Amino acid sequence: MAWYFILLIVLGCLLGLFGLLFAAFITNADGKMIEKIYNALSKYHDNKDKTEKI
Repeated sequence: MAWYFILLIVLGCLLGLFGLLFAAFITNADGKMIEKIYNALSKYHDNKDKTEKI
């Protein structure tokens, strides 16, 4: 395999990663994901038994 094929594959992967991250930024997907995780964790935490030790 020639070196330029390897370079082309690496550049393609970098462009794909950049496109994926750009799409997540434009659609605010990262904030939506954090909101879903936060809601799931808060439901879990609210249902846990709590004991207060003073």
